[in-house]
Amino acid sequence: MAIQMDDYKDEFSGTGVENKTPVKPEDEFFHAVYIGHTARKNHLGIIEESGKFHIRGVAYNLNEVHMIICLTKKILVKTVKGANNKDQIDCFSFQDGPLPHKGIKGHVCGLNANERALNAFCSPCRAQLIVTGILCDEAGNPMKTDEGKPIFGFLRGKGMRYAGVSDHLNELTKLELTPIVQPITEESKAWEKKHVNQSRVVTKITRDIATSSYNSSVNVFKFEIGHMIPDDAVEKIMDISKNIIEKFKEKFDWSRTASAQAAAVNTYSGPTQAQQFGVPDSMPEESQEPEDDDLPFEPDNKPNTSTNTKPKEEPKKQDFGFDDLNF
Repeated sequence: MAIQMDDYKDEFSGTGVENKTPVKPEDEFFHAVYIGHTARKNHLGIIEESGKFHIRGVAYNLNEVHMIICLTKKILVKTVKGANNKDQIDCFSFQDGPLPHKGIKGHVCGLNANERALNAFCSPCRAQLIVTGILCDEAGNPMKTDEGKPIFGFLRGKGMRYAGVSDHLNELTKLELTPIVQPITEESKAWEKKHVNQSRVVTKITRDIATSSYNSSVNVFKFEIGHMIPDDAVEKIMDISKNIIEKFKEKFDWSRTASAQAAAVNTYSGPTQAQQFGVPDSMPEESQEPEDDDLPFEPDNKPNTSTNTKPKEEPKKQDFGFDDLNF
């Protein structure tokens, strides 16, 4: 007697055990960019120094990182303390699609921190900003794999790092650059500022120090607008960005795997530390720093106090191209 798969597969949907092979950091599509909190030996035996930048699976102990920003996203995350005092996801919203947005627990998300504060369940929720892009040198020449493909990095603006990331993204939208999106209309110019400006310049990322309400020093990101990217390369970058949107959602939209489980048991312990922060379970600094306590409400409606709508120095075009980039 033979078991016929068609007699069982529909009823068994959603059950069973999946054998998932861990992905080596070097093989990840998006590589976490982070600042070392304490010196530690990583999976390669390299000592990651405190206060230095590390690009997981790519490079370590850097003083600065350069990136051409491709895709950004604001998400909402509610965390609770789990084992070993590590943050675990209690509710999550990818903030995608038409309003109203909902979290994986079914609650309607407030439009800003003040609205969420009115709901006891939602009041601990915090906004985070995900920034992804092509890693490059100061001039904008992309870092490549052995196959000639671009190497992508990501960083997360959360807690005390939220405002700096938010301010930089806002500054990019205010750059007065010659429009390159056709046809040139008021609508296209507004769309270009929101979606294309960030890819027309190199973003330089360095380390700064902020003081928390606990009077402790916290590493934060400092951003500068660098060289301009040639217009012909920007078009290729936009094509690349369009082609990685699905991978972006697979990586950062945790509701894709969490929602069914949350609906079934009304609880969700959250992704592993590696999924949650893009760093290994053995590296707890992002969850251990008491950052979020310093921002009772993230600056959803914080006025933009910057009057600098252009780079301090006009970006200079560099002689380079994306012609040999394999994607």
